[in-house]
Amino acid sequence: MNILIFGAGVQGQHLAHALNKPENNITIFARGKTYERLKNRGVVLHHYLQRKDTVDEFNYIEELKESDDYDILFVTMKYSHYYSIIPTLANNISQNIVFVGNNSNPRKLRQTMLEQTQFPINIAFGFSISGGIREDNETNILRFNAGELKVSYLDGDIPFRDKLDKAFSKLPIKLTYTPNFESWLMSHAAMVTPMNMGIFLKDQYKGNQSVLINDVIRATNELHMLLEHSGYQIIPRSQKILFKNFKFLARPLLKLSINMKLLSQIPNASGFTELEAIYDDMKALNKHTALTTPKLDKLMKQLKSTYK
Repeated sequence: MNILIFGAGVQGQHLAHALNKPENNITIFARGKTYERLKNRGVVLHHYLQRKDTVDEFNYIEELKESDDYDILFVTMKYSHYYSIIPTLANNISQNIVFVGNNSNPRKLRQTMLEQTQFPINIAFGFSISGGIREDNETNILRFNAGELKVSYLDGDIPFRDKLDKAFSKLPIKLTYTPNFESWLMSHAAMVTPMNMGIFLKDQYKGNQSVLINDVIRATNELHMLLEHSGYQIIPRSQKILFKNFKFLARPLLKLSINMKLLSQIPNASGFTELEAIYDDMKALNKHTALTTPKLDKLMKQLKSTYK
């Protein structure tokens, strides 16, 4: 299988590592210093929970040409960067694309791609159950077991499912075809957006983090209500139950997540841009409901005063 990983951040590097087998010819698209580092040292991962290091060598490119034909093209960039790379993707002949990562408006993204390309393409969406931090010398990966990639076509079966099955065949990473994936993506965004806001703002609440954590819980519940009023389901249902009915359990879990050492480097301008893009998509739902999100708005206002 000829596979392109378009993006060399945490998700892209881990996906390349997870798919590494003789039958997969993997190329990573990267730019600037990241491209040079990967060419010089390969993909160096520190697996945080497994306490091991791995080094993989792949093909690397810093330009995607129209004639570069891949069986599957995985896009693993931040959500806020998707629309800036659409012209490049739309001008390439590869037919099967999977956008992997946070996505609070997948249908708009798919429609934009279809409007700009002159080639027949299939656009699916995915989410890698892993996280971490990219540093200069290595990328720290937080994953459970071998990791998991959830995928969906939103409506119906993925036209290139046979190629996905072949790419993931006999590998430890789990490939899961996920029903009602749009609701899953929105539910995930409703949980991680306030939590990441908490990570960004935690230094402003030293000695008084309980106030921040309570605001994060309230903001999460606001988003759950907004999504349900907009026709989405909260998936998994236990997520809503945890934040609404078991706050005494949600508080220590959030405190652990917000203060986890591995996530301490998340706050930066690029991370804020992605948070803002997801926030804007969520707030667009307000146009069709009378619901308000005062705690979510408060957290975003504080973020903008620092990062914008």
